[in-house]
Amino acid sequence: MNKASASEPHTPSALRALGARVGAAARPWLDVLYPPGCARCGDRIRAEDVLCPPCMADMVPYPVTAQSSEEHLAALRFRAAATMMSVGFEFEIDGSVSACIHTMKYRGMHRVARWLGRLIGEQLAGSDVLRGAPALVPVPLHAVKRIERGFNQAEEICHGIARETGLPVVADAVRRVRYTQSQAAMKLHVEERKTNVSNAFTINPRYIDVVRDRPVLLVDDLITTGATMSECASALREQGVRDVRYAAVARPPG
Repeated sequence: MNKASASEPHTPSALRALGARVGAAARPWLDVLYPPGCARCGDRIRAEDVLCPPCMADMVPYPVTAQSSEEHLAALRFRAAATMMSVGFEFEIDGSVSACIHTMKYRGMHRVARWLGRLIGEQLAGSDVLRGAPALVPVPLHAVKRIERGFNQAEEICHGIARETGLPVVADAVRRVRYTQSQAAMKLHVEERKTNVSNAFTINPRYIDVVRDRPVLLVDDLITTGATMSECASALREQGVRDVRYAAVARPPG
């Protein structure tokens, strides 16, 4: 055996694969020893689930239609030049979707993001939002925030969507080059939100040709005023991307 092949089992990809196999084998025993709980109420659930059936039933989906797309865009304070928009569920404080997003972001459970992404992928399958096989581009975190959190939830949501739709994920197409305050945590007003993210994003030159000649579906967990997504969309359009669409897991009703 040569030196290259001898070291191959120790590569990061090989270790991840080994970890996945060990995790799959151990999961049934872990479920017995440490039963997983519903992200909202804490009741026992299956390992592959995030919510119990009653809390799952409390999730209020938005329709995926041309009319709902226009209504979502019209409700945004900052639309930029998005051509279409889809939102998975209504966001309500203390609701099931809110519990999932909080668990995902602040308890480091990236699998919740992929689970939410799969729900969104199921909703979008066959819809106009996916016409033309758009590239899935996550709204990026700043490098410091990504290190703090350990992952970018929008990117994990993209991977969940990709699993259901087969669309490509271009994770590093947009970069956040300026550290910004958390829009929600700081409870910024509408105009403050726009100022907070102004000029915070740029396009990675390595991926300009990848996204320029196809639709782009910008993905995030929560959208309210649209300030963050509109800044990302503007950066993409400045590089020649003509068709930018939005997808979010949730948006407050109204």
